[in-house]
Amino acid sequence: MAEQTKEERVYAVFERIAGGYDRANRAISLGLHRRWKAVLVQKLAKTVPPGGRALDVCCGTGDIVLDLARRRPDIQATGLDFSPAMLRQAEVRRGSLRNAELLRGDALALPFPDGSFDAASVSFGLRNTADWEKAAAELVRVVRPGGLVCCMDSFVPENPLVQPFYRLYFGHVMPLLGGGRYARREYRWLYTSTEGFLRPGALKKLFARAGLGAVGTQAWLFGACALIWGRALPFTENQKNEYTSRTILKDKEEYAHE
Repeated sequence: MAEQTKEERVYAVFERIAGGYDRANRAISLGLHRRWKAVLVQKLAKTVPPGGRALDVCCGTGDIVLDLARRRPDIQATGLDFSPAMLRQAEVRRGSLRNAELLRGDALALPFPDGSFDAASVSFGLRNTADWEKAAAELVRVVRPGGLVCCMDSFVPENPLVQPFYRLYFGHVMPLLGGGRYARREYRWLYTSTEGFLRPGALKKLFARAGLGAVGTQAWLFGACALIWGRALPFTENQKNEYTSRTILKDKEEYAHE
């Protein structure tokens, strides 16, 4: 049997854990993820003009897109995910909310023209895509020049004194707390995906290369969660294609040894 690709593995993980995903997130983060996501939603809500449009990629069960739509009933909020099971959970939560739409799609090939949105975000999803640089470029591409782009994700804390405690909790306690006996392997894999992800500094540089200006960051829990944001700049197709795997690997090595 052929080995699963990353895309196939991620798809299988989220199809399996969708039903208990929200409960697991509350347990794993001790409820802190709500505060972190609220900061992201607030940034989006302050940025999108009346009648504007916002996009949340890898929207999962809809935390960001639905909260934003409720806070700003005067805008159109779109959530996109490639997992039907996660989208079904989001549809249930959406209820009768009219200014939110949920679409199935690929973060690496967003089905929207350039500059379609006033703001775009991805939360706890970029690291699970098969190509971080392409996903970042797509996120920036669909936002108008001057629009806001935000990325929130999980990271390995850079403080070596914190790392043993982080790995003990997220590598061993978290899979059982989040997945129990039924889905502990899936939550163990989510921890593994964080271990293999870029450090915040490297991701900040990636988004700057993708066409963001005034890039900023905010971190919580000793750096285990961080938000990166910036403003989309006008850029050419050639610039979008400048990202290479060699550059990404170089950044990973640079920040892994800091």
